[in-house]
Amino acid sequence: CTLVEVHLNRHESKEDFLRTLKFAYLYGKTVTLLPTHWQQTNGIMQRNRRIGTSLTGIASFADEHGLPTTRDWMDEGYNKIRYYDNKYSEWMCVRESIRVTTVKPSGSVSILSGATPGVHWGPGGEFYLRAIRFGNNDSMLPLFKMANYKIEPASESPETTSVVFFPIKSGAKRAERDVTIFEKMALAATAQRYWSDNSVSVTISFNKDTEAEHVGTVLHMYDCLLYTSD
Repeated sequence: CTLVEVHLNRHESKEDFLRTLKFAYLYGKTVTLLPTHWQQTNGIMQRNRRIGTSLTGIASFADEHGLPTTRDWMDEGYNKIRYYDNKYSEWMCVRESIRVTTVKPSGSVSILSGATPGVHWGPGGEFYLRAIRFGNNDSMLPLFKMANYKIEPASESPETTSVVFFPIKSGAKRAERDVTIFEKMALAATAQRYWSDNSVSVTISFNKDTEAEHVGTVLHMYDCLLYTSD
C-alpha cells in the first residue's frame, strides 16, 4: 500500500503545493522499490509501480478559494506528478506507474492536522465537540475530570468505557450538515476528473427530509463521472 498524503489546505501558493507534490511522489515511488516477503507481491509491484499520492483538506480549500482554483491546482498538480514519474522512472530504471494519484478516506491523519478529511467536510464547522472513547481504567480519565471536560458513559458499554468531549476550533467554514448533496457530489466529481487515478473514496450524506427526492437526480447527473477503470 504505497499511499502518501498531501494537505492541500496547508499551502499558501500553487508553487509551494507543487513542490510538496514532488517529495510526496518521490516517497511513494521509492516504496515500490522495496521488496516484500512475498514473491507474487513483488512481481505485481515491479509490473505496475502503483502509488497513491492522496490529497486531504480539499473541502476546506474549496470553501476558501473556490472550485475553479481547486480544479486548477488539482489539474496542474496531476500533470506535474506525471511529469516527475516519467522523469524519475527512467532515472531509476523502472516502469512508469500505472496509477499515481488517489483520494483516500483519511481519518486520523486529517484529524491530527486539523484538516477536513479527503473530499469530505468536517463534522461541526469552525467550533464543535469531538467525542473520543476511553477505557474507564485509563490513567488519563481522572485528569480529564479534573479539567472539567464533559464526560459521559459510553452507551454501548457504560461499565467499561467513557466518552470524553474535546472542544475543537477548526479552520473549516462549514460543517457537513451545511453543505447540499449537489455540492458534495460536485466536489467528488471534480476530484475524480482532475486529480484521482483511482476511484475517489467518498460517502455522500444528505438530509432525508429535504434532499431525499434529489438522490436519483444527483446520481443521474454524475453516473459517468465518478468511476475509473482499474
